[in-house]
Amino acid sequence: MKPMAITLAFGAFLTSLVAFIMSNNISQEEYTTNELDRTESVKLKARLAASEQKQGKHKPSDFKPIDSVQIAQGRHKYVLVSAREPTSPEFTYFVTSRRGAAYHRNAAEPLVYSLKEAGYEDIEIKGGGRILCNNDEKKIWVFGFSYSFGQANHETSKRVILADERYKDYDVTVSNEGY
Repeated sequence: MKPMAITLAFGAFLTSLVAFIMSNNISQEEYTTNELDRTESVKLKARLAASEQKQGKHKPSDFKPIDSVQIAQGRHKYVLVSAREPTSPEFTYFVTSRRGAAYHRNAAEPLVYSLKEAGYEDIEIKGGGRILCNNDEKKIWVFGFSYSFGQANHETSKRVILADERYKDYDVTVSNEGY
């Protein structure tokens, strides 16, 4: 087999494997941060820092609020993000988890993009961990840490979750243990 064919075959294999894992709800505990993810996480932090220098792209009238909680059912990586509305000195916190996020960066990027597009400023990823959300039992467990972003303040994440009308009657437990 030629090198290009081997590369394509391996890429197809990896794509199939990821699709299989995601579609069969196989535990993602095996995923750990690798050098590529750390590099991409540093780039994401640098983009956020650079975008702070260029604020003012959106007019306050263009601002569109975003839900502060976006949690996927099941056990997934999550991040805690802070951002400021363009006309406010106060920061808003956001909790997001994504089904199929291999790394915390994969959970953060879509939210960061949405926040920028909506007009939020001073966006910062405060840390990460994992969230286990069971909607049937109305229970959420927030725990662990992120190798790339550090440990989120899970008490802050709990406050943000319970402030959301959809989760106000959930039992939310936090722990700094586990990965």
